Amino acid sequence: MDNTRRSFLATTTALAAGVTAGCLGSDGDGDDDDTVPEPPVAGDPDADVTVTVYDDFACPHCRTFKLEIYPQLVETYIEPGRIRFEQRDFPIPVDDTWSWAVASAAREAYESEGDEAFWSFSSAIFERQMSYSYDTIEGVAEEQGLDAAAVREAAEDVTHRSTLEADKSYGRENGVRGTPAIFVDGEQVELQALSFERVSAPIDAALE
Repeated sequence: MDNTRRSFLATTTALAAGVTAGCLGSDGDGDDDDTVPEPPVAGDPDADVTVTVYDDFACPHCRTFKLEIYPQLVETYIEPGRIRFEQRDFPIPVDDTWSWAVASAAREAYESEGDEAFWSFSSAIFERQMSYSYDTIEGVAEEQGLDAAAVREAAEDVTHRSTLEADKSYGRENGVRGTPAIFVDGEQVELQALSFERVSAPIDAALE
């Protein structure tokens, strides 16, 4: 049984036991890093309310969030400029290879082409989560008009590992133990079930 399958089954068992919805990580401390990376941002960078999500690109619940809930957040809050929306990496890792490789590829898209490139690439790559490969990563990058060879290299070499580890360390400092982890103005949202309503309620409260 491969690592992704084992991780998925472990997550399903944990959910059945009634723990917070999402992919679960260990409580290991990891190394602290004083440098907090700049995250990709959508919406109004200067909005009064900031929503932050921590993702693992191999987490099936993160895929659900990205493909089903995030588009509703875009329509309701992000496109109207009502919130600042940030994404940070938290490679648990659900998969020892792809949690790091895909995150590094997405970070390359961000570092080379900016916010919009990151959001487009991350949505497209999440759609291919069940068929991750370096060829898949390169193909998605090419579809998005990115430097596909550079994105593939970033995935294969995990070029941005130090940035990903810094994000993960920052998440741990703020209480992240699994993914997706969602914060509204620094307060973590309790997700016993993953739904738009669970995410939107604290956002609406913060906007009042």
